[in-house]
Amino acid sequence: MELRPYQKEALQAVVENLDAGIHQQMLVLATGLGKTVIAAQLPALLKNRLPGKLLFVAHRNELITQAVDKIGQWNPTLKIGVEKAESHASPDCDIIIACNASIGRKGSTRMDDFWKDISIIVIDEVHHAVADSYMNILEDSGILLPDNKKLLIGLTATPKRHSKKRTSQSPLLDDEDLVSLKSIFKKIVYNYPLRKGIKDGYLAPLHGFRLQTATNLDEVKVVAGDFQVDALSTAVNTPERNTQVVKAWKENAAGRPTLCFTVDVQHAKDLAEAFLHNGVLAQPIYGDDPQRKEKLAWFEKGQVTVLCNCALLTEGFDSPSVQCIVLARPTRSGTLYTQMIGRGTRLNKGKENCYVIDIADNYKKCSLVTLPSLVGLNPLMDLHGTSLVKAAEKMEALQEQYPTLPLRHITDINGVNAYIEKLDLFSNPYDEEVKEYSTLTWMTAADDSYVLQIPEREDLQQKKAFERYLHEKLHIVQNELGEWELSITSVNTDKQLATYNTLKEAFESADEVIRRCRGDRLELLRRNSPWHSQPASEAAKKFLRTLSRTRPMLKCICPGIRTEKICPVCRLATGITAGEASLAINLLKARRK
Repeated sequence: MELRPYQKEALQAVVENLDAGIHQQMLVLATGLGKTVIAAQLPALLKNRLPGKLLFVAHRNELITQAVDKIGQWNPTLKIGVEKAESHASPDCDIIIACNASIGRKGSTRMDDFWKDISIIVIDEVHHAVADSYMNILEDSGILLPDNKKLLIGLTATPKRHSKKRTSQSPLLDDEDLVSLKSIFKKIVYNYPLRKGIKDGYLAPLHGFRLQTATNLDEVKVVAGDFQVDALSTAVNTPERNTQVVKAWKENAAGRPTLCFTVDVQHAKDLAEAFLHNGVLAQPIYGDDPQRKEKLAWFEKGQVTVLCNCALLTEGFDSPSVQCIVLARPTRSGTLYTQMIGRGTRLNKGKENCYVIDIADNYKKCSLVTLPSLVGLNPLMDLHGTSLVKAAEKMEALQEQYPTLPLRHITDINGVNAYIEKLDLFSNPYDEEVKEYSTLTWMTAADDSYVLQIPEREDLQQKKAFERYLHEKLHIVQNELGEWELSITSVNTDKQLATYNTLKEAFESADEVIRRCRGDRLELLRRNSPWHSQPASEAAKKFLRTLSRTRPMLKCICPGIRTEKICPVCRLATGITAGEASLAINLLKARRK
């Protein structure tokens, strides 16, 4: 057994941050990248820094069983005990693997004899950590106290979780009224996301398809941030929609071993019946299914092609055989969606990729979570079977080419050129947040981050020394703890500058960085610089005419000064400004690259 490079990097980050005094750390790695393997290295890695027992906490039987297996493989000389239901860890064990429900009950004494000897606590699927059972564990362990010397590690692929109202004065890392992951963890010390895992060859490539239905979800009640199950089932579990799901699967993914996620048990049964009616070997599977083990075995042997699953195979199910995921259960929860998608990302011999079929219902209140939204693309985008990573790279390249265009509004990966052709070259490209918090020309990228392209130095432009261009940019992006990270990239560097609690603070700090470090280019970056509102020069209009010969203009760029509101030559509105001309020229130059 050998660790992968990113697992070694994650462990190095743990040690470096521990030595820097960070005792509450979070590791974010996409599903299928071996988070439990990383946890298994901690006893040996930290035995000199933190001698004592390791406590590993999980919330599902499958996760506990996997942890016992994986941690035992890497630590054959250490004694492992299980603290769950009727199972109790012996006092001389080195590692305790526990169920949160068993040790996290209010007033539980199961761990009283162990707390003094535990030096490391690992919480698996830590996006659940604001639940009462976990909060009780954290309080009993004292790991959030100011003088704490123990190490808390949170493992997750999906750290974003709804906060809850603070109901007690138990020690936390902040004094906010809402308890969030920021109340428990000081820092995300390592992040290895889905896209990078796919790009580096450790996860199966995902290809997206989209089925648009006529089902309306506007009247479905929302509870705790996601759809109420009974009402959602009533809306989506219809013969018409189930038939559409089967048809979409047969057209795009026929024959692929498939997990189909459903709303409830009845939905699983009805959708499985729809598959069977259309000649597809399918079975429903759910928590108290008496044939649960047999059906999983049938699936692994290829005797069942489609498993219609209800709230069972989202965490702790690691079959690499899965080659298609069907999202028949719409969700507003990024955490739930990511867990479902993660069932198809594991590599397997002969498995080239995994198809994802999003079942898109009508919902006007907000966007549902879909495959494109996982990499910051428009949730409504139809990928038409395109690789998720390639689609993201295509959109980023376009954003680089057209920095002032709102490309995040594109809903069809095959319709990019038509979308660009229809856009108004003179429209205001700045989002409301940019207008409110900054005076500079920040653009909103396709992934909802903010980018400021810094002009090159004037002497470089005069000398045409293109090889010396730095292509500097500032970036503001929201991380998994809800904080805003400011970073700078160029041909020479990629560096995080600071982290802020609010977007306003991030913009203010970023603008100050420009004023202090790139003050000679500040006038070019101000949205309201006087030159923006001055009349466009004849040279600018001439250049614009050259660039736009095959594209209709919305404003007059005829030669000569025009005092009329409407040009008598081209019959378009006069008065194009230098700022408008600059935006249009940049866009048209980009189109010619």
